[in-house]
Order: sequence, then structure tokens, then C-alpha cells
Amino acid sequence: MGQLIIPNKVFFSHIQGEIKAGNSVRIPVKGNSMLPLIRPGTDDIELSPLNKRSIEKGNIVLAQTEDGRYLVHRIEKVEGEVVFIRGDGNVSARETCSINNIFAQVTGIFRKGKKIKKISCQWKFAQYCWPSSPLLRRICLRVFRRFQCLAQRTKCE
Repeated sequence: MGQLIIPNKVFFSHIQGEIKAGNSVRIPVKGNSMLPLIRPGTDDIELSPLNKRSIEKGNIVLAQTEDGRYLVHRIEKVEGEVVFIRGDGNVSARETCSINNIFAQVTGIFRKGKKIKKISCQWKFAQYCWPSSPLLRRICLRVFRRFQCLAQRTKCE
């Protein structure tokens, strides 16, 4: 079976329509920006409609940045109408968006046939214990990647 490539604008427009209709949507993950909690190539995420508590520090959301990119990142802080977001796997890069450009919240991660829920220890650890310091993040990500290489029994550089 061939691969169908859909432009992000079209794809996320459809996702937004489903979310506005009150539906949850499951999509595959691309990119490393939410490592180690969300892993590309193996994980799917569940996007769900926003509620009163969705736009709070620590939650993972689907947002469109001011330069038009769609990102699934964690909220670092909210100042008025501006939301600061950063991927767990990003050492220091942060993005901003308007509250109005947050479309959905991540409510589940699907990995190897199982769902990781927001109430799980793994999720709570990433939400509350993952370091915000660039140096500590770099160290933690390096350790995670080393363990990942050992688990896969591949040669690591």
C-alpha cells in the first residue's frame, strides 16, 4: 500500500473540525520534540476537545504558533492571552501562541497496543518532574537515548 501525504494545513483543518464537533481523534506522532514521553514512529496520540482546565501549565496541547506551525507541546506558562509552550525533548527552544490558537488537548498516548492515560505515573512524572533547566534536560535526554539504544541492542554513537 502506498503512502498518502496530506499538507499540514488540510490535515489539521480536518482535525480541528472533528474536535469542534466534540470528537476525540487519534493521530500518529512525528518528530522528537516530546521525548521521552511521546515517541515518534511507535506512538499515536489522542487529541480531545478543550475544557476549562486544558489551558494550564503542564498540559500537552495541539497549538498553532504565530509562524503557522502546528505543534503538540507542553504548556510552560500562560500570561494573559499568550501561551508559552515547549516540547519535553527540546532543550531550550520555546514557542508562543495565542490562547485562541490552542485547538485540542492530548488525553492519551497509544504505545504497543496500550493506552498511557493522563493519570498514569509515567505521564505525571513527565508533567511534574521533567527538568526545565536546559542543562538538566540535556543530561536526562542523553541518558534516555542511551537506555533506548541499549534496549534496542543497536550500536550507539
